[in-house]
Amino acid sequence: MSLPNVFLIGFMGSGKSHWGRIWARKNHLSFSDLDGEVEKAFGMRIVDIFEKHGEDKFRELEKYHLRKIEHLTGHLVSCGGGTPCFFDNMEWMKKNGIVVYLKASPRYLLDRVMEETSERPLLKEVNRSELLFYIQKKLNERAPVYEQADIILNAESLDNTSFEKVFETA
Repeated sequence: MSLPNVFLIGFMGSGKSHWGRIWARKNHLSFSDLDGEVEKAFGMRIVDIFEKHGEDKFRELEKYHLRKIEHLTGHLVSCGGGTPCFFDNMEWMKKNGIVVYLKASPRYLLDRVMEETSERPLLKEVNRSELLFYIQKKLNERAPVYEQADIILNAESLDNTSFEKVFETA
């Protein structure tokens, strides 16, 4: 029996890349970080793509790279925070695998994002209260899409065994 594809979704800082790598290795799945795939193919960081080519270009690239796994199985993809919210990406992911939402509170996400300022240089000078407001606003906008996931896991209490729930539904 081949394993289904799994798509991890959620806001930045929810642990998609971190847990995706761990769970993929533990469950013998191939792993892709969608933002990383776009950066590698385009030869630019995401922030530079946004700045030089705009969000529309980035979202097209993201959609293209997401769909590259259509004929693969046993693949775990860490999606960008906005991936499920554009085009028909959420519908496509649900047809081509299991969608797992790593759900977290705005304060948890804020703390995680602030810990990662070395990987997110644009956030080094950001005011915490402004960033919290931004996170709350974006979460409210994206929640109706995120909540369509097949499985919702609490990102604040994940561990090495949390992923086992995914294959109970497969």
